[in-house]
Amino acid sequence: MVAACRAHETEREDAFVRDPFAARLAGERGKAILDGMPYANVLRMGLAIRTRFVDELLLEALARHPIASVLSVGCGLDTRPWRLDLPGNLKWVEIDFADMLDYKERMMSGETPRCRRERLIADVNDPGQRRTMYDAADAESALMITEGLLMYLPAASVEALAAETWQHSTIAHWISDINTTAFAAALGGADAMNSLKHVRAPDAMRGEQILEVLERNGWASASQRSYSRDVGFIRQRILKSTGGVEPPRPNFPPGDPTGVHRFGRSGQ
Repeated sequence: MVAACRAHETEREDAFVRDPFAARLAGERGKAILDGMPYANVLRMGLAIRTRFVDELLLEALARHPIASVLSVGCGLDTRPWRLDLPGNLKWVEIDFADMLDYKERMMSGETPRCRRERLIADVNDPGQRRTMYDAADAESALMITEGLLMYLPAASVEALAAETWQHSTIAHWISDINTTAFAAALGGADAMNSLKHVRAPDAMRGEQILEVLERNGWASASQRSYSRDVGFIRQRILKSTGGVEPPRPNFPPGDPTGVHRFGRSGQ
């Protein structure tokens, strides 16, 4: 479904992000899942914006910090190792379940990644497999990406990730999206992800809870792209869809943290 969102965006003349591999990876199955989702248009735009923001924060971090490896946790059908201009010596570890990684391997055969891509089969809910994941990072500074992942995990797994990456790994940067309850309410309460709640853990956290866990374990937002303040580039598309009529601006709470963050180790 997520690949189908990127494929749909790529086809637009005014695309916010382009992924030349997304349609191949999504296939008819991905397109059918997306077309059957309530609020499919909201999902298409929202995931395009999220992808763009993760791209920006990643490239910004790689340009400013001596990052030796990237751990892409729950990578799914992400194609950043192939589509982004990454350093050739960067170690990029894709982490997911075997079925997902095997499918991607088949679909991307013949394509050459722009960095040193590796794959690792791991379940982040298992303590031993999380340890293997941390060990996959180089001894130098690493960056972890959990795009679209934390909102689905059991609370204990989010807590463990936040604590263990701080205490037992070389991960110094962490890119993740945060979506608060207040932000969803400001959009009218129409939670486009509500139809996916059956694949979330029973005690899965809301964005504000996830943020509290990260901060309590020593992580602080070092850079952010806000879904309410940094989306001026979508205005022309919205005006086109409304016939040039300026829609009312949602009443977002001041300082709401919803968006994509690069977290760093606070106090360091």
